Amino acid sequence: MICPNCQAMNESTSAFCRNCGTPLASQAPPQGAGPHGSFSQPQSGPATGSPRTTPAPPGLHRAPEGSHQGTPSAAGEFRLDLRRLSRVDQTVGVASLVVFIALLLPWYGLSEFGVSFSISGTSAHGYLVIALIVALLLVGYLLLRAGWDRFPLNLPLAHGPLLLIGTGLQFLLVIIGFFDKPSAGLDWEIGAYLALIAAVAAAAQVIIPAVRSWQESQ
Repeated sequence: MICPNCQAMNESTSAFCRNCGTPLASQAPPQGAGPHGSFSQPQSGPATGSPRTTPAPPGLHRAPEGSHQGTPSAAGEFRLDLRRLSRVDQTVGVASLVVFIALLLPWYGLSEFGVSFSISGTSAHGYLVIALIVALLLVGYLLLRAGWDRFPLNLPLAHGPLLLIGTGLQFLLVIIGFFDKPSAGLDWEIGAYLALIAAVAAAAQVIIPAVRSWQESQ
């Protein structure tokens, strides 16, 4: 039975709506018929003519007008809960955050004759800015997924392919930048190693299961 107030679906034997507490018509005489089969008008309020409603029984929550049962928190609030993410999502998110930070750390350096020189990944290679943006987008996307039970945006790609493309592109750019030293004689610094390890960890979580699934389907 559908509640006339909040449109929630209830059992046919329910006396009150389980969503908003409004009394249901199934427990009252059928609308249009009195106790002896004679026609009776629905009760109205004093001045408005609208059907009367009784207060919800104790313990039942009355939903706001226009709300619907089962509406995701898109109708309501963003509440960050990392438990909504799978283990793969959590690993990709943390690894991408490490990539983002590592791209801003020293990647290459030189220390000779008491003189030290270092340069970050994005300063050494302009294309690593793309990897920086991809890492930020991956982290932001996963944080949004952790905020709602149902993702509120319609994306052109499903979750799996989206992670596959993002982590794959991130890994490709980092691995190219790692081996593409801007000058001979430079040594790798902490940022390069961190970015490479994190990019491999993020991509492996998505690419390896995807390849196994493809092989099994052949």
